[in-house]
Amino acid sequence: MSFSFMGDESFKIYPEKRPLHRQARGYLKTTASLVGRDTSEQRSLFEIPHFDTAINPYKEVLTKMTAITGNLLLALWQANKDEKGIYKITNLSEIARQLNIEPSDLKLYLIYLGGYQRPITKLNIIKERGKKDKRILSIYHDKIFWINFNVRLKDNEKDGDFNDDARVGTNYLNFIKDRDIESVDIMPAVSLQKELEGQGLGNVLVDDNFVAFSLGLSDLAYKIFCFSSSNKPTFKITFRKLVNKKYLNLEQQVKGTYNTAGKRIKKGQGRARVLQRIKDALDELKTKKHLIKWNYKDDTDFFCWTYTDEVIKHKELLKNRVKNLKIDTPKTEETNETEKTEGTKQDN
Repeated sequence: MSFSFMGDESFKIYPEKRPLHRQARGYLKTTASLVGRDTSEQRSLFEIPHFDTAINPYKEVLTKMTAITGNLLLALWQANKDEKGIYKITNLSEIARQLNIEPSDLKLYLIYLGGYQRPITKLNIIKERGKKDKRILSIYHDKIFWINFNVRLKDNEKDGDFNDDARVGTNYLNFIKDRDIESVDIMPAVSLQKELEGQGLGNVLVDDNFVAFSLGLSDLAYKIFCFSSSNKPTFKITFRKLVNKKYLNLEQQVKGTYNTAGKRIKKGQGRARVLQRIKDALDELKTKKHLIKWNYKDDTDFFCWTYTDEVIKHKELLKNRVKNLKIDTPKTEETNETEKTEGTKQDN
């Protein structure tokens, strides 16, 4: 893979880690919140490939592999998009190989990324005349990626010749069974495109090892990896906030599931167990050199961690390395910092 955005100066700054690409902070925050086990009653496409005829297919959960597929697509889209902003995949096997999966599985991950509505984290800038801009972190619902399968038909075949039983996917996105995929068109949600350009929540430089590193993580370690990477290298947050829906979204695992009447219908794991799972995931990230250190204080309920530049090239880490090497900072790599917004700032 080659997604370099730093130019020749990156040889001086990160001579051992090249090339680099960008990951959108909104996507990192979204995956940190959504990755988990799908406990809904909807049938999995992996269990029984089928056509979901629901008018508005909607899911609030992503599997880790679906989320990592999205990380890879963001990198590939930046390096290969055309003048219309579309990245065309012409070889599914090549993309699947980078994820260590089969092309048949990749097609289903693409359905899960582009065939359902998801809650996406976004920064809104509200401008008021004569007043300071308001920076509001919000969640809106959209497809994370716009995706289109281009299916090769046989002579004299038409789209209308195939009923629902011949399709796999949803009303938003589907392909025809037993037909070759000629190509797949990919484009991220508009908010993610803007972040990659430096607007909204902005972006963070990462090593191209980002996807391979993510594949080796447990689900919870991946969630924390994404969440930490979307913030400053040194970050402080309480357990109560960390498990909030806007962050790691583990409240149901702690407290259980309640119906609309407020009655608990499923018991949670409890605070102590979820707390220990988070500690284990942080140990995993430290062992794998994403974190330099981390600690948790029972009396204040605060987690604090500091991550390395092993994978994430946050501009604070970049400046430190530039300072140590005594060379000029590449001006082409300034990204939009948004840690002052609700949900990304350090807790006090």
